[in-house]
Amino acid sequence: MVNFLLLALAFGVAHANDYAELQGEWDTIAIAADNDDKIKEEGPLRIYVRELYCNEDCSEMEVTFYVNANNQCSKTKVTGYKQADGTYRTQFEGDNTFQPVYATPENIVFTSKNVDRAGQETKLIVVVGKSEHLTPEQHEKLVKLAHENNIPEENIHNVLATEILPQVSGDAVKGLHLVLVGGSIKLFTAIKVNMDDA
Repeated sequence: MVNFLLLALAFGVAHANDYAELQGEWDTIAIAADNDDKIKEEGPLRIYVRELYCNEDCSEMEVTFYVNANNQCSKTKVTGYKQADGTYRTQFEGDNTFQPVYATPENIVFTSKNVDRAGQETKLIVVVGKSEHLTPEQHEKLVKLAHENNIPEENIHNVLATEILPQVSGDAVKGLHLVLVGGSIKLFTAIKVNMDDA
């Protein structure tokens, strides 16, 4: 409840239950994790979200994003399947669960948990938006949310400032824009993974 209130103060008054707000083109604005190595530049879970899509009842959420490894950008698309607890599950760099915890027309905040093939667990927060940096107030709320999730402030990365992907419309570049989970080519368990142009 505390997390939700903090996010409400930071990102407005719309609830993430309005799934129509989740769909469309997005950019990763910021990402944070308790395991910083996973989200550093070229880290396996540093995702550059490009697009989110939900089916009619949002029981499936498709996330298109890019990952950068060995100076090569790979477009990835994963489908998260809604679980009984409201989270989504998919495979990417291990088993992933994620959920949007807050959404407005300008920003969506996701929380996520990745368990890699070695069994290491990483908690993440991913903020996507419309190519605008967070305001100082939004950043401060993100810092508080990170602390509540035992993520050090220094592990918050301004991804938009380091964006290396071309901003082109169409299938050529639009892709992985979401959250919060994964870093490799296999993101969440029990989720269909589809690599495009990998």
